[in-house]
Amino acid sequence: LGDDDVTAARRRRQQLYPPISELFVALLRSARCKSDAFAEPSSRRLYAANAIAPLCSEYLDMVHAEAAHLRKSLLARAPSAASSAVSVALRSSANLPSDELMMSNTMEWTGLITGTHLAARAVLMRPTEIERRRPRQQPQPVRANDEQQHDVRLLDRVGDSMERLCKAMVEEYTSALVETIVMERAKLASYMMRAPFLLSQPPAEGSPERRGKRDKDPMAGSSSGLSLSPDLNDSIHVISVGVKTCNATLLKLRSMFQSDGDGSINGGVQSIMTGEPSNMLYYGCRSIQEALKFAIGQKLLDIAIDPQGMTPEIYVSGARQFRHDVMAFESLFQTDDSARKLAHATEPGPMERAVTASNLMSLGSSQIQAIREALRALVLPGASMGSLFGRRGGDLSPSEIPGDEAGRGHHHRLDADDFYSDERLMEEAANMLEAKGFGALSLDEALSIINRRIL
Repeated sequence: LGDDDVTAARRRRQQLYPPISELFVALLRSARCKSDAFAEPSSRRLYAANAIAPLCSEYLDMVHAEAAHLRKSLLARAPSAASSAVSVALRSSANLPSDELMMSNTMEWTGLITGTHLAARAVLMRPTEIERRRPRQQPQPVRANDEQQHDVRLLDRVGDSMERLCKAMVEEYTSALVETIVMERAKLASYMMRAPFLLSQPPAEGSPERRGKRDKDPMAGSSSGLSLSPDLNDSIHVISVGVKTCNATLLKLRSMFQSDGDGSINGGVQSIMTGEPSNMLYYGCRSIQEALKFAIGQKLLDIAIDPQGMTPEIYVSGARQFRHDVMAFESLFQTDDSARKLAHATEPGPMERAVTASNLMSLGSSQIQAIREALRALVLPGASMGSLFGRRGGDLSPSEIPGDEAGRGHHHRLDADDFYSDERLMEEAANMLEAKGFGALSLDEALSIINRRIL
C-alpha cells in the first residue's frame, strides 16, 4: 500500500460511520422538505417516485457493494511470511488474516452497519417527529391523513429494506469470520470433531498429562489447573480480535459522551432516538458482538447437547476440560457496559446455555447423583428411599432397569415423556433445575446430559 492508501485506511478506522450515510440522511431530509412544498398529492407522489426512491435505491446499492468488498478483503489469503514486510502481524497459520487486517475490517463493518441503521431510522421517522424538529416560523401545508399514510407506507418499505440490509451485513460478517476463518482456518471444526471423544473417553489411570504448553488462554492461572485445549488457540485469538475491536469503538463513544459533559453510556445522542433501548451509534458494535457470541455459543451448545448422538457417555474429566474451554470463550464477551445488559432480553442465549450445560456435566459424582435421584423421585416416589438407606440408585430392582444396563451397572435413565405427561411434575422438575442454577437449559437438554453422565 502507498502512503495515500495507508492514510485513507487510517481515516476510515477513525470514522464512526461512513460519510455517505450522513450525506444520504441530509439529502433525504432535503427531499422530504421539497416534497412537502407540493400542494397536489399527485405531484408529491411523482416527486417521491422519481427523486426519493432512486436516492434510497442508489444508497442501498453503494452499501451492498461496500459490504461485498469488505467480505472479500476479510477472506483474502494472508501473504506468506517471506513476502510480508511485517511478519509479526501474521498468525501461526498463513491462512489466517493478520490482526491489523481483522481490526481494520471489523471497524469498517461496524461503521457501515451503524451508518445504514442511522439511514434506516431517518427514513422511518414519522412526519410528526419531523414537525417537532422544524423551526416554528416555517409554516407547513395541511395534508390529509390518507395522503400522509401513503407517504408513510412508501418510506416504511424503504426503511424496512435498509433494516434488513443491516441484519444481512451482520450475518455476512459473522459467517465470514466464524464459518470460514474460525471453523475452517483456525480449526474450530477440528475441535468440534474431537470434542465427543474428549467427553466420552474414560480417564486413564496414571497416564501423564498429555497437554503441553498452551498460549492465548484467557483462563490461564485459574484454580482448576486446566489449560485451554491446544486446537482452540487460533480460534480464541481470532474471536478476541473481533470482540476487542468492538469494545474499543464503544469506549471511544463513551469518551466522546463524557467529554460533552454526560458521564453515562446512554448520554449524548440518546435523545435522538427516544424510546429505543440503546443508542444508535452503538448499533454496529453491539450487533456484531452479539452475533459472534450467538454463533460461537451455538457451536459449543451443539457439543454439549449432542443432537447427533456422537457422545453416548460423558466422563467428568473430559467434561471439566470442556467446561474450561467454554468458559474461555465466554470470558471474551464479558463486559462492564451496564446499558448493554439492559438492552437485551433476559432469556439466555446459546452461550449462556452452553455455559450452563458445561457446569451441569462437570458436577461431582455425588452432586449429579443427587440431582438424578431427586428427579427420579418425582416420577417414582419410592425411588428416593434407597438413598436414605445408603443404597445407590434407590430401591429399584434389577428387573426395573431397562435392557442390559442392570448388568453393566448403569443407572436408570430418566425419560422426558414421564415429566411432560404430567404438568405438575414438569413444573416441579423445572423449578428444581432452576434452583440448582441450571434453569437456562430446557428439561430435555438437562435430562440428556444427566442420563449420559457416568459417575
